[in-house]
Amino acid sequence: MARERRRGVEGRVRRRLGRALADYAMTADGDELLVALSGGKDSLALFHILETRKAWIPVSYRLRPVHVSLGEGGSRRRVAHLRCQVAALGLELEVIETDIGTRLTSETLTESPCFHCARWKRKALFDFAAREKVAKIAFGHHRDDLLETALMNLFYSSNFSTMRPRQELFSGRLTIIRPLAYLDEADIISYCRLKNLPIDSPPCPFQSENGRRRAMRELLRRLEAENPQVRDSIFHALWNVRHQYLLKRPGTD
Repeated sequence: MARERRRGVEGRVRRRLGRALADYAMTADGDELLVALSGGKDSLALFHILETRKAWIPVSYRLRPVHVSLGEGGSRRRVAHLRCQVAALGLELEVIETDIGTRLTSETLTESPCFHCARWKRKALFDFAAREKVAKIAFGHHRDDLLETALMNLFYSSNFSTMRPRQELFSGRLTIIRPLAYLDEADIISYCRLKNLPIDSPPCPFQSENGRRRAMRELLRRLEAENPQVRDSIFHALWNVRHQYLLKRPGTD
């Protein structure tokens, strides 16, 4: 029974990730991919799945696990934590050193620390990719992240949009991919438990819960209690937009 359960979790995770990769043509033979490791379970699970599946797929690619260090006191612990996980698969962690931690405490911030931290970390990653001439970066955003983002944009930004599983930037010079786009957070937690990957990561001293995202997460849970298929329904709506039934701005054809 335990073996069947392991096969079920691993098989479901691999199938959904493989389908996302194929549906959005995320990888090609000979690719070099930066895998952005934050220290959390999602990006670590992504790295683990992408690296271990290489043994039995016909496509060959090279992974380069990368972590953006904030440069504050807890960074060493997060880096040491990630180095151990990466070394277990025979690879070496690359660390981008920054002063983001200092900037978060010394600058006047217009948004939450997490908003600025994410923006600065992404810029550091993009600059690193450009210097290293790597054209693809894999992020660990999963389906729940996409759904919550869609609802946040709908309720707070007056548009219906989300993070795309594959997105080209800078006139195609850089491509972001999100191979976990078809996986829910519950799938990732199950996979981490199966593979003995840490679910809890060293805490970030600047982390603050996004109130809006938390509200969307709670809303999804309440809706799911009434309709277990609500996540599937909202996700499918993201590519099933009926433009002919949307409002047009006054004065436009």
